[in-house]
Amino acid sequence: MRVIKNINNNVSVCLDSTNTEVVVFGKGVGFTKPPYEIELSKIERTYYDVDETYLHMIKELSPQIIEIATQIVDEARMKLENSVNSNTVFTLADHLQFAIKRTQEHMNLKLPLLHDIEYLFQIEMEIGKRAVQLVKERLHIFLPSEEAGYVALHLINAEKMNQNKAHQNMDEEMIEAITEMIETDFALTIDRSNFNYSRFVSHMHYLLKRGKFNEQINSENKQLYQTIQATYPKVRDCSLKICRYLEEKLGCRLSEEESLYLMLHINRLCAREDCYR
Repeated sequence: MRVIKNINNNVSVCLDSTNTEVVVFGKGVGFTKPPYEIELSKIERTYYDVDETYLHMIKELSPQIIEIATQIVDEARMKLENSVNSNTVFTLADHLQFAIKRTQEHMNLKLPLLHDIEYLFQIEMEIGKRAVQLVKERLHIFLPSEEAGYVALHLINAEKMNQNKAHQNMDEEMIEAITEMIETDFALTIDRSNFNYSRFVSHMHYLLKRGKFNEQINSENKQLYQTIQATYPKVRDCSLKICRYLEEKLGCRLSEEESLYLMLHINRLCAREDCYR
């Protein structure tokens, strides 16, 4: 196994014996400057077919959370009919890390579709509950029951993204247009190679996917929705502009829940230091 790029001290990008790119995890695998050969005994975990945009996520994700996400995706692959690729490990880990942060800040989001998900997607919901349990057991953090539903939705979206890749180019064009709207409204330049932008792109992919299937989520988070609107008027105005754009492109109107998530992600993206004003 030949290391060609280090992500951090414990994660590297390698080429295997067939010259196929693979992300490897192992204690100290990234200490040496590449390129170099690494002993297979030092590799604890491998991930194939990881999109380059998600590599930036790894730097800011807790190793414990990646481990939990990996276990959940492994279970999903065994139990679900549709495939779930390696990218889901890192997007799910990012979701869990953000969910933990929200819980610690007492910003819990209601999910009124919880009972519908339990009825229609029993396996995904079972896996979601397992994720919440693992967070409790390993990190001693008690996530609200709704988070099992959000993990289930994450897996459902991941399955659909693998089933429908024909619209990927159109999605990329729309996401780029949305990014340019944000840059214009906030008078900044967004670093598209950064982890935070990768996270934003991931959220937008899911949002676009739900829009195409007319699966917008409605919830009871009205108070939080109104608070965010009042606290961040610039984010609200930008979000409304993006909502109108998506309505024209997809022919459907985003729910308040989707608009809330969009505002949270816009604010999160623009508040980071990787945006150049």
